[in-house]
Amino acid sequence: MRERLFLNGDFRTMNHSAPVASAVVTADDRIVYVGDIVGARAYAHAGAEEIDLGGAFVAPGFIEAHNHMIGFGLTLGDIDARFPTVRSIADLCAAIGRRATETQSGSWILARGYDDNKLAERRHPTRQDLDAVAPSHPVFLVNGSGHMAVANSLALGLAKVGGSTASPQGGHIVLDDAGEPTGLLQETAQELVRRQIPKPTRDDMAHALRRCGQHYLAAGITSSHTAGVNSADEMAAHHLVTFDGSLPLRTYLMIGRPLLGLVEDLGLRTGLGDERLRIGPVKLFSDGSLIGRTAAVFEPFLEDPRPDNLGLEMMPQEELDETVRRAHDAGFQVATHAIGDRAIHMVLSAYERALAANPRPDHRHRIEHCGICRSELIERLARGRFLAVSQPIFVTEYGDGFLRHLGRERCALTYPFRSLLNAGVDLVFSSDCPVSAYEPLKGIQAAVTEQTGSGQPYTPAEAICVEEGIRLYTIAAARASFEETDKGSIEVGKLADFAILAHDPATVEPTRIADVQVLATVVGGATVYEA
Repeated sequence: MRERLFLNGDFRTMNHSAPVASAVVTADDRIVYVGDIVGARAYAHAGAEEIDLGGAFVAPGFIEAHNHMIGFGLTLGDIDARFPTVRSIADLCAAIGRRATETQSGSWILARGYDDNKLAERRHPTRQDLDAVAPSHPVFLVNGSGHMAVANSLALGLAKVGGSTASPQGGHIVLDDAGEPTGLLQETAQELVRRQIPKPTRDDMAHALRRCGQHYLAAGITSSHTAGVNSADEMAAHHLVTFDGSLPLRTYLMIGRPLLGLVEDLGLRTGLGDERLRIGPVKLFSDGSLIGRTAAVFEPFLEDPRPDNLGLEMMPQEELDETVRRAHDAGFQVATHAIGDRAIHMVLSAYERALAANPRPDHRHRIEHCGICRSELIERLARGRFLAVSQPIFVTEYGDGFLRHLGRERCALTYPFRSLLNAGVDLVFSSDCPVSAYEPLKGIQAAVTEQTGSGQPYTPAEAICVEEGIRLYTIAAARASFEETDKGSIEVGKLADFAILAHDPATVEPTRIADVQVLATVVGGATVYEA
């Protein structure tokens, strides 16, 4: 038995009956004592290892409840097109041009992260912009939201996308005044080009998971809910890195709709697995993105080329109802992407109908993102005990665009953290990485300050406190995966997963919360990261 004493720490346990402690004892991967230093030394056996934390702040390990691990790991080699690295289309084209000079003709150039709301030109790049700097390379430039992308002419040609190409269900090929593609592909239309890009192998995916894990551990993240495993290779890559020990993160796998039939046939269900790798919910999509103005809304977006733009439905209500019912009846938790108020209404209706036909007391069905809310939607969320898995970092990274495309009145209940908590909704925090920054402290800062990237107030009335933010990244996130008896708080019997910080985030200036250093990360009693 490996026994360790973590002493002289400022432990915030997220356990209401014993919220603070100064010492913890772990045996192998579990917590066996929580209390004071004298009690810890009396409890531990002779020869146990002692770690003096020097007064450091210790929280339960952060749980990243909605993210894309493989996607993030793979994009680490792409051109970084995020603001402020890229501030204009000229900056973007310059970066693509440089990559073209270093890349063999005919090879793909991939970039990710631009936000047209933050570019100096306040527009999307066009295929002509990309052609000018990389005429001999197919180029695919993904928006920060991940819900749209721009392809150059060579990439469109490889995909056989032209002015007469029909937009697929749930997608849109944007055309110019002459009826030719601008290069902008929204939602499922991206797949027309993505199919032409060489697919990563299982080994590539495994390497991406390891790279992602290194970044997450350095941010104090000890568990991850990966939002959508859509192929056997993705599933196999997760198994590989878990069982060879190269990914210490604990992972909860959301099963993408393409695999629903397979997992049904195999008899898999939510909860199958162990504390290292577990089957999670079936992951569905009901609409697009808010920043891309493809979220399904009841009222048109502002400052949009199409004055009647109500976003995109990924599937009609009848199909959504049937898919939710199928997953629910098979014993799965269901997690559905819904950002617009119309999409949230559709998903709530599908969940309510499934539960009316086949009641399940502790279903914990989730709405991923849950962006544009209305008071009646919040009431339905609370009444149905549905979980809202939200991303506070969106306020910082995309809040200026939200205000531009929705206006202040609608933004008042867009990502309304305080209103959701006050209504009794089970709210959970996450990042949607690589759509946004993955560091939980950045998310907590965003939820506490309610400031956009430009520094203007977003919705100050929806701000929460630091302790609430930590709770939403720990014990609340553990409930989202039915694992609150195993993780999410520092209690005897639970897994010994900790994030050790240089300071209590509640004691620093709110705009500096994200600057608090993660000193170490502990998973199962073992220190897996040290600054």
